[in-house]
Amino acid sequence: MLREFAATSVLRELRADNLLPAILFRTARRQCDADIDAIGTMRGGALPPAEQEILEKEVWAVISKYSIEPEILTKHPHYQTLITVGAGAHHAGQLLMWRLLLEELMSRGVLRLMIATGTVAAGVDFPARSVIITAHSKRGADGFGVLTAAEFQQMSGRAGRRGKDVVGICLIAPGAFSDARVVHQLLQRPPEPLRSAYFAAPSSVLNLLKFRSADELRYIVQKSLAAFLDRKAGLKLREESAALDESIKQDQTIVGERRKKAEKRVRRMVKEAEDLEGKQAVQLEVALTGLTKLGYIENGSLTVKGQWAANLCTSLVLELAEAIESGLFYDLSVEELAAVVGSIAGDSHRNYFSLKKNPIKPEYFQAMQDVVSRIKESFDNRQTTEIGVVPDAALTVLTWMESDSWVDFAGLLRLAGVAEGDAARVIMQTADHLSQIARLEESHPPLAATASEARRRLLRPPLSEALIEG
Repeated sequence: MLREFAATSVLRELRADNLLPAILFRTARRQCDADIDAIGTMRGGALPPAEQEILEKEVWAVISKYSIEPEILTKHPHYQTLITVGAGAHHAGQLLMWRLLLEELMSRGVLRLMIATGTVAAGVDFPARSVIITAHSKRGADGFGVLTAAEFQQMSGRAGRRGKDVVGICLIAPGAFSDARVVHQLLQRPPEPLRSAYFAAPSSVLNLLKFRSADELRYIVQKSLAAFLDRKAGLKLREESAALDESIKQDQTIVGERRKKAEKRVRRMVKEAEDLEGKQAVQLEVALTGLTKLGYIENGSLTVKGQWAANLCTSLVLELAEAIESGLFYDLSVEELAAVVGSIAGDSHRNYFSLKKNPIKPEYFQAMQDVVSRIKESFDNRQTTEIGVVPDAALTVLTWMESDSWVDFAGLLRLAGVAEGDAARVIMQTADHLSQIARLEESHPPLAATASEARRRLLRPPLSEALIEG
């Protein structure tokens, strides 16, 4: 088995062949960070002093442009390597401001090497002279899977800068996770067909009922791209089942148990076609039935509860609305409200801050878990998203509220082994949910005021809205 191609070797070889700047794609955040640590200590990797000075001036230009607190960047553990070597790691575990800095430096032509996960390929529009792909697969919700043709094209398509390079160079680095045969197959694949991301989620249906009746939603769903594609797939299955059925009837050699199995397969294909053709309509009916059980709609129209809840334009609309209706959020302090909301904003598979005792009463988390469970039961456990209560996410939000600065907070995160990007994400998501609660000024004025204050205390630099939008 081939060993992984070291980032130090990549930088050395590309520099020797004048193929910088480059993007080195890795499969994991940890690998990106380990590469930067290795590059920071490699012999002969430093930029000439004059180029380091230019790079540092550009860093300060970015700081000035976005009004970033300098210490947020200069205290970053990769900052010294960035300045001396001109290399940085870009992935979702990094703070948004750090990723923004690397993107700016790459666009300005002063960064030599960006080491990134595949997310940078689809999310940011900047090229490099060379691209190095070290794996033909990536980790997803269902484990590792081979890259799609579109994902491979996004990554390889970063090679070549308009107006600067005659050609772009895409290199496939040999290694344990880079099979040349699989890569060759990827190159031959046509683009994936257009797919719809539409889903009649209960939260979406509730928000839409502010402007449409249930019957209008049924019509819209039937005319959606998702329903069209499902019907198309269903028709293909029906044609295949009809052809198979005809071949069974024509072939007299298919007898006994073999014929029974073949006929059963035909019936199964017909049933799959029927399920596909009615999939979107069934999902909508499940949403409407669950919303009726919970008291948000009656006879296809919003109830009083549904009317104020529909103002919560968030994926957690039902969880927040049920918590409000149950009285869980009443009489909570600013900190407690932020923490309880933060507990459902986090992802159960993420690592959050846990190095001190959580001051929030366990019964608050249990009450929130009861809300989540009740909602799942109302929809026959058919909701597609897994929402859970994560006390460590709540503690992360609280710790940020109590910290004097992001530099102090980041120090605690490093001690706990928590990625800054993950912490920033759960804090921002919590602030977003709080902003929705703050909209309930007419129906729940005291709670709206508490939510507004909690949101204000969370959105401090580097997480302030002005900075993010800039």
